[in-house]
Amino acid sequence: MPSPRPATRSHGQTGAITIMVALMLLVLLTIAAVSMSRNSFREIVSSGFNRQGAMADSVAESGLDWAVYWLDPGNTPTAANPSAVSLIALKQSLKMDDTLEGLPKTITDTSGATTYVFTPGSTTPPADLSWTGPSSVTEGYTIGLTRMGKLPVTGMSQGAGAGAFTPAAGTLNTQAPDLWAVRADAQVVQGNVTFYHGKEAWITTPVAQ
Repeated sequence: MPSPRPATRSHGQTGAITIMVALMLLVLLTIAAVSMSRNSFREIVSSGFNRQGAMADSVAESGLDWAVYWLDPGNTPTAANPSAVSLIALKQSLKMDDTLEGLPKTITDTSGATTYVFTPGSTTPPADLSWTGPSSVTEGYTIGLTRMGKLPVTGMSQGAGAGAFTPAAGTLNTQAPDLWAVRADAQVVQGNVTFYHGKEAWITTPVAQ
């Protein structure tokens, strides 16, 4: 009596299993590739945001430097610097009206009623304080100025020469330096995304200036 022969899979079954395994591997590889591409895209976007954020910080710093330069009485702006002319006019306006002390103002606002309140996107930088950088990135800044009063000088030396002042002794000293708060609000626009950054500095101007 012949012995039974072991059962074997047909070539068709073996081929189908091979195809299924290959398809499963292909799906796994596709999922892995998509996941890696998404991570790479997120890293690129994050890197771009960090770059634009750093750029906004730099633009705000430039705004402070610009304001400090033109607040120096030794630097006289001309009609070619309209925003600088406005800054000087605002400075003089604030010095002449004590009711405006502590009131933040923009360089384009010389009225006594409107305060300077920065709301991102609400104020467009003046034409001479904005520019287009590489990759069509628009950069610029607005400037705010606040007269904070006279600098307290008690306990300090009186100084010497024509620009010297006498330390205050409980009363307002009109010869003491004026104290100012200068604020620069930067805007960096790339496409439909706008990055904002604000910086503030307190400075003094020389006596009788």
